[in-house]
Amino acid sequence: MERLNGAPPKEETGSLAVGVVARLEQEILNGIRKPGDRLDERQLAEQFNISRTPVREALQRLAASGLVVSRGRQGLQVSQLSLADLLDAFSVVAELEALACQQAARRMQSEQRARMQAAQAACAKAAEEEDVEAFYAANLVFHEAIALASHNAILQEELRRLTLKVSPYRRTTTYQPGRMHSSIPEHENVMNAIIRGDGATAAQQMRAHVTLLGEGLSDLLHFLRTSGSGSLIKDMG
Repeated sequence: MERLNGAPPKEETGSLAVGVVARLEQEILNGIRKPGDRLDERQLAEQFNISRTPVREALQRLAASGLVVSRGRQGLQVSQLSLADLLDAFSVVAELEALACQQAARRMQSEQRARMQAAQAACAKAAEEEDVEAFYAANLVFHEAIALASHNAILQEELRRLTLKVSPYRRTTTYQPGRMHSSIPEHENVMNAIIRGDGATAAQQMRAHVTLLGEGLSDLLHFLRTSGSGSLIKDMG
């Protein structure tokens, strides 16, 4: 396709933008980019070795999804959640994951069951070795395996979108003392209920595992403040 003024064709720009979106989402999911981090169009173009046009389109797409926000003169930043929004986000994630458990209990296939069990074994190994990064990665796979086993594409897309928003906070909870170890029996309860086809119990256990309420919220806020991670929360003070 002919190029005008050296600009890439529209189709190529769109394809490159999709790639940039995927890479930035992965960096946010893995904690490389944190809430409040600035996203500079020029720097990103240099980092990804592409023109600024697809980068601009990618940032527009991320802004439309709410993962990126404009801060006026400060430019674009990875979104920060207020405390109220954080609670709301976790409550919605808890309900969606609970629904995924209900449907997975009826629809899970053998390869998905094997993936869930392998992820849980990896979580247990990481917790035993006090390997936070390995636990976080395996925990993501565990939850993803259940979502995939729901065979509900709409649910999976909504969970993926919200998971990106809460991932920095989920990652932070992993560093809380004792959190990895307490997650193991919680995962076991969810997993065993799904395997025996008890969707109601699996949903109840998952909801309790994900929701930030009571002592769980208090402990997270204390940890954010004392660990220097308070900047993850918008206007936390």
